[in-house]
Amino acid sequence: MLKIWLAVIVIACIMEMATQLQLVSVWAAVGGIAALVADVFGADQTTQILIFFAVTFILLALTRPFVHRLTKNIKRTPTNADRNIGKTAEVTKIVDASAGAIRVKVAGDDWSAVTVDNSAPSVGSFVRIENIEGAKLIVSPLV
Repeated sequence: MLKIWLAVIVIACIMEMATQLQLVSVWAAVGGIAALVADVFGADQTTQILIFFAVTFILLALTRPFVHRLTKNIKRTPTNADRNIGKTAEVTKIVDASAGAIRVKVAGDDWSAVTVDNSAPSVGSFVRIENIEGAKLIVSPLV
């Protein structure tokens, strides 16, 4: 089990670095270290697994609320796409009328969009960009 715990620790650390230290998997790394120590001292597999989960979840329960309070006030850096919020876009294509999925053009760029009320505005009409979720614009039809 020694190699398994080393793999768990390394994978958890890589995941933590990949998420830009958002404290997503650091607890699993510490739980893996605790299970590794238990393995070195001769604990059986069941005990090692229980130690891993116990340490991981106890640390998560004890530190996550504290970390959340600390990171809640961190100022987020807006992306360039945020500049489109509030602008008007032209509907260029209806992708799925029942879901309000459309394609729009704003500032010369083609975007995937969804209407807030799942309506399907006609091609050539204009919509207002309300928000951005991932790579999709959330839009509302202009009246």
